[in-house]
Amino acid sequence: MLRRDVLRVALECSSHVDQLLDLAVRYADRKPDLADVCLIRMSELYPEHRIVTVDEDFRIYRRNKREAIPLIFPAKTG
Repeated sequence: MLRRDVLRVALECSSHVDQLLDLAVRYADRKPDLADVCLIRMSELYPEHRIVTVDEDFRIYRRNKREAIPLIFPAKTG
């Protein structure tokens, strides 16, 4: 998908190391992985977009320290 330009990586981690580390420290009690902190950071950079997730921790995470992140939670089946 990357080769066909169907999917593009929107964040170059090396350009945002300080911010990613700050987020990891801020939410250390939730044990965020790299993907989590990258999504939080991308939400700060691209505030018009929502995050699709099933991870309930995103109800806790905040962009720009205080703003709720717009989320889409798929409907639970079963």
